[in-house]
Amino acid sequence: MAYIKPDQVISPKASWTMVDVVLDRGENAPAYAIGMWERMRRVGFRWNGDAESPLGNPQSRGLPTWVMLDPALNSAVLALVERRNPDKAGIMRAFLGKPVEDAG
Repeated sequence: MAYIKPDQVISPKASWTMVDVVLDRGENAPAYAIGMWERMRRVGFRWNGDAESPLGNPQSRGLPTWVMLDPALNSAVLALVERRNPDKAGIMRAFLGKPVEDAG
């Protein structure tokens, strides 16, 4: 089995809703996504797996998961995305630049 692609990683479902994978560097390499973590716009990170360990890291209860980065790192991740995947940089910039409206 090949590694689980980041766009298929949706856990932890109770806290995370992925909007888009902005950078996937492939097998045994990092991936970054933007999404909502408990109603806050955040950058998620994970390390892709491989054929021997398809879940990658982090994982919980046998499910591949995302971990949220410190927002202080957003500009560094954006700079990386601009160099490696410029089509996604605008999406990421627009998503993180908008305030989250209170739904309540």
